[in-house]
Amino acid sequence: AGLEAELQLDRLKPRLSRRVLLLQGHQPSWNKELELAPGTPPQCHNLTAYLRDKAEFKDKLSPVALSLSLALPGDNPGLVLYGDTLVQTQVRG
Repeated sequence: AGLEAELQLDRLKPRLSRRVLLLQGHQPSWNKELELAPGTPPQCHNLTAYLRDKAEFKDKLSPVALSLSLALPGDNPGLVLYGDTLVQTQVRG
């Protein structure tokens, strides 16, 4: 059994104009099927993201929104266990 995990960076922006990308793959999202089995240790995934060069985008004021969704895989696409969580932070630089 497992869970489908999906992380979206800067999710309020259109995909091609997102300001934050993952270092590995230079994409604004991450998908992974997490295998779960009784007695196995917890899983940890460290992902490094970066802010694109400010010359590449115009919107420098709105917060960067992140979302994480966990869902059961397979024939139940509407069954989301933990979805569309919104995390926002604003950093002045």
